[in-house]
Amino acid sequence: MKVLRAAFALLFAVVLIALPGLASAQTTPSAVSGTLTYLDRTLLPANAVVTVQIAEVPSAGGAGQVIAEQRFTTNGAQPPFRYSVPFDPARINQSRAYTVQANITVGGQTRYTTNRVYRVITGGAPVNDVNITLVASGRLPNTSGGALPLLIGGMALLAALAVFVVRRFVVARDRERAV
Repeated sequence: MKVLRAAFALLFAVVLIALPGLASAQTTPSAVSGTLTYLDRTLLPANAVVTVQIAEVPSAGGAGQVIAEQRFTTNGAQPPFRYSVPFDPARINQSRAYTVQANITVGGQTRYTTNRVYRVITGGAPVNDVNITLVASGRLPNTSGGALPLLIGGMALLAALAVFVVRRFVVARDRERAV
């Protein structure tokens, strides 16, 4: 009976010791989420691609690596965009720093990108409601593609208007002479 009690007490002690570890394992975050936007009022084309990455902050002289990535096409939607980037908690080293970074590309050209560090996951940094503001990357290309045709059409319209005015003037002058 004493052996059974001792075995039960030992089992109970092991469960009590393991319980906090199991509880924390269940609450370990496995995704970084939030929104991303940019401040100017430029509309994105439907084929714009949003990429959000979780990356290790590089140590001095070292290179950081991308831990996880989410990529999606906007399909005509406009910012703000919600994102959630799942990651493998086993790839996280609690002594390292991690950041979330993003960009928006159109036709393979980066239009918007992060210009500051958004720390996440370790050292008390958030994993939820990480709101990213992107900045324009260089000069934005003209997406209308219609400047030259509009210029030619406007010139043709002005020429037609000039012909109309001249004809009206000539007709009015001819009527005055006939009277």
